[in-house]
Amino acid sequence: MAEVIEAVETAPDESKFVRYPDSPFQLYRPYLPAGDQPQAIAGLVEGVRDGLVYQTLLGVTGSG
Repeated sequence: MAEVIEAVETAPDESKFVRYPDSPFQLYRPYLPAGDQPQAIAGLVEGVRDGLVYQTLLGVTGSG
């Protein structure tokens, strides 16, 4: 006899969404920054606040 598997619909965890005032966009962030990412993010944010138009983030992904 065939086994019936019921599909369970799961909605994304609302606490994982980041919303910004006056922006129509939202960011789904299922994972927190790890390793060197917090420092890299802070550096990019500082550059934006300083008015830098162009920034280059150097690094490697999947290193371990």
